Amino acid sequence: MNPAALRRVLHNPGFWLGMLTLGVLLAAYNTGEVSLYQFGVLLVATLVAGYWLPSRNIRGVSVSRQLPEESHEGDEIEVTLRLRARGFFARYMLQIRDLMPFLDQPDYPVLIARLSGTQQFRYRIRCERRGVHTIGPLVVRSEFPLALLSVSTRLDDSLTEMRVLPSTFPISGMPLSGRGGFPTDSHQIGPVSRGQDSFAGVREYRRGDSMRHIHWRASARRGEWIVREYEQIENVELIVVLDAQPEANVGRGRESCFEYAVRIAASLAQFAIDNGHRVGVFCLQPSGARWLAPDSGWHHYRHLLEYLSEVEADCRLPYLQAVEQAAALAGRQGRLLLFHTVETPGDMPATPLPSQRIDQRPMQVLFDAGSFRHPPGTDPDRRSGPIGDSLYWVQSGANLSEVFGR
Repeated sequence: MNPAALRRVLHNPGFWLGMLTLGVLLAAYNTGEVSLYQFGVLLVATLVAGYWLPSRNIRGVSVSRQLPEESHEGDEIEVTLRLRARGFFARYMLQIRDLMPFLDQPDYPVLIARLSGTQQFRYRIRCERRGVHTIGPLVVRSEFPLALLSVSTRLDDSLTEMRVLPSTFPISGMPLSGRGGFPTDSHQIGPVSRGQDSFAGVREYRRGDSMRHIHWRASARRGEWIVREYEQIENVELIVVLDAQPEANVGRGRESCFEYAVRIAASLAQFAIDNGHRVGVFCLQPSGARWLAPDSGWHHYRHLLEYLSEVEADCRLPYLQAVEQAAALAGRQGRLLLFHTVETPGDMPATPLPSQRIDQRPMQVLFDAGSFRHPPGTDPDRRSGPIGDSLYWVQSGANLSEVFGR
């Protein structure tokens, strides 16, 4: 028996009443005292009533649950319980317990003071953890009226699934470099995903040049055909590489490095896709490498959120291996987004040259391990924010909108 179960038994008054009953019956047997036998029978009757009455109270009770199939981390959802009690008698003091893994207290209890016929109960809860969660089963429990013994029944047909997508934070603007070092931030973005054309100068006409590019004024002045020359600026392919090593995931729950990395990835992906860039995600998992190829558009962002709702920090393979594999899959305009958990900025591991095909330097996020280990732990000498070219320092509790919006 595990310690938690042992504590529940020791705190149950029915257990101690049963021990007392056993002691009284043993004393009556040894001494032959009629009064002890009578007292023992009374205690036995009390135990029987303490079990039978709660069993009768939950008999014929059915429960169904309605909740959204999907939500976002941090959002409130409404849960509807539909209860029905068969028979003529009302039920009292019912406990409906539901296993909801997305809550800080997964075993969520609801107390029904009186149930007669069919009734509905609504309540609101907040989704605390992203993921694809199995909800249930519902458990109907009663201790009414003596509160000596708890009797319960599991409703195994009440199992359902719910997806909680990661939360995001707004980003006002972030420079993402395209070919030739031209910025393609929120104010300078191409009309389509491939990028934009920037005017570079003029030159003499060459056979095959489009007539649309002729510079008429310059041609008239020089007396020969002059065309405008453009340099294409291709938008970046942002490749997010998540570090799923358990030892790199310092902290607990939402205040852990991996959860911060997922929120940062979802938010930067939203900003990049809104501004015409393509975004992909790579993460090593125990089942193998999970790769979402770069793409753009709302539907791709939707797939990306579903991807991020499923990954967990439970892979023992080195992060460097994930970086190398992601770099091999990236295109020439790919730009890696890397995550590191370190004690100080000087502890950042050396970033290898991922691929000769990649033009752009990686963006890197450094998580302050000390602040996640002992929150809030803010070091006044190293506050969250950019600390170099494409390098960001993030502490537990930081305002991520300010960190990545500077």
